[in-house]
Amino acid sequence: MTETRVLLAGFSGGPNQNHQSEMWAPKLQEAGLLASEIWVPSSTSGVELEQAGVLAARLGLPLQVSAMPETSAACAIVCLQGEDRLRFLRFAAERKLPVLLDKPTLSDTAELQQLAELPTTIIAPHHFSAHPSFTRAMSAVRGAEFGLLRAVAVELVVAAGDGAYPGGELRNLGVYAVDLLRSATGPAQLSLQAHGTGESWSMLGQTDRDVVVSAHISRTSESAGGSGVLRAAVRFVGTHGSMLVDLMKPAFQVQRPDGVTRVQFGEDSVVSQLRALVAHSKGSARVTPNLDLVVLSRALDQIEASAKSGSEITLTW
Repeated sequence: MTETRVLLAGFSGGPNQNHQSEMWAPKLQEAGLLASEIWVPSSTSGVELEQAGVLAARLGLPLQVSAMPETSAACAIVCLQGEDRLRFLRFAAERKLPVLLDKPTLSDTAELQQLAELPTTIIAPHHFSAHPSFTRAMSAVRGAEFGLLRAVAVELVVAAGDGAYPGGELRNLGVYAVDLLRSATGPAQLSLQAHGTGESWSMLGQTDRDVVVSAHISRTSESAGGSGVLRAAVRFVGTHGSMLVDLMKPAFQVQRPDGVTRVQFGEDSVVSQLRALVAHSKGSARVTPNLDLVVLSRALDQIEASAKSGSEITLTW
């Protein structure tokens, strides 16, 4: 099988996050991808530049530090923010490179509107909606296996890890919950009330088709310690039954003399998203309009506005 060449562009992330090295690069081969170049913009310095150099050495590739990369890739994985992100995506549009864009909603709606207008495919890697348990549940919802959908609730709790994202957790973590709710209800208009700031958010609403939606998103305090996802679950309630989806599973618990480990089965959501990037590079995948990211971002803006005002708002997603 011929591997698709991919450019790894940028190393921006949270204070201690390195998604290129720790999330995307380890799964490239499994998804049918081969890193062809590693590039960071000329403005890169400090930890990000060091991380890029370490991964380049690990993969046996030179590190490009320049205004724009020299590349033979068919697609790109992008971990950039701000003006660097916008400039690179313009470059990708010129080269017709589909892009997997890490943490897209850390950009505000105005910036995402600019990105959406570019003639290139942007894949938003919202991991939970690609999880095999959730995709199976969505088949059940669409097939009315437990009747007409009447309610969907999302719970997402994350350990302290490297601390709260400086811009707040709504756009960093909350976006995953909102993405799951949107996937469940489909395009809808909602009346919704939200509460929260910083590290904890909750919301309750109802769609124009009488589906009740709710979510709780929080990060534990630094004093609690630990890292990783502690709880990720979606409950669907229909007219003829219900379904609870644990996004920490499906997994086996394996016990050996040296300890107990969890082994996930079903396709890894990271691999699933990388395979989507491969499919887009080959022109064999259905393209989600880039404007969908703008719709999602506007919903996040309105949820934040509801929390600040204490008032119920009407939004469309």
